[in-house]
Amino acid sequence: KFVIKAYRPCERFPRGGKMSQHLDSLKVGDTLEMRGPVGEFEYISEGKFLIEGQECNATRFNMIAGGTGITPVMQIAAEILRHPGDTTQMSLIFACREENDLLLRGVLDEWARLFPEKFKVHYILSDAWPKNWKYSTGFVSEALFKEHLYSSADDVYNLMCGPPIMLDKGCTPNLVALGHDKERIFSF
Repeated sequence: KFVIKAYRPCERFPRGGKMSQHLDSLKVGDTLEMRGPVGEFEYISEGKFLIEGQECNATRFNMIAGGTGITPVMQIAAEILRHPGDTTQMSLIFACREENDLLLRGVLDEWARLFPEKFKVHYILSDAWPKNWKYSTGFVSEALFKEHLYSSADDVYNLMCGPPIMLDKGCTPNLVALGHDKERIFSF
């Protein structure tokens, strides 16, 4: 099964999302050739992971996702939570434009409820939010990270995936400002 958000043309993005619109146009029974998952990051178990084949360790992960960038960090979280003996802790910040964009929020909230010692999630919306919104609004910031992510330490690794401008202008500079080593920041 796939979860696909079709990005239609709008004022901000006049052409919309080419790939998401193509996927949305497919009918049941159509075929599509895909590959993956592939990448430079592979989670092994109990805080052990590979980056470009090099073994690394962490007891805590900061995870920052923007929009559909939730996909790779969610896969890692699922793998950690699948194994009761894996004590790796995770703190996730999930940023989207509006509440309806928070893909798989029900699953994330359920994980936070079932595994409070291992998994925390905090949401931030940039464009529109309901009146009773109890999470953050605006954009990722140093203050947001300081409040909701683990502090810099040798056992903390930062994983992020989202729009390049969010990662390059918002996430990395704010993590570095809080003392996180660039060598311990990984972008999918």
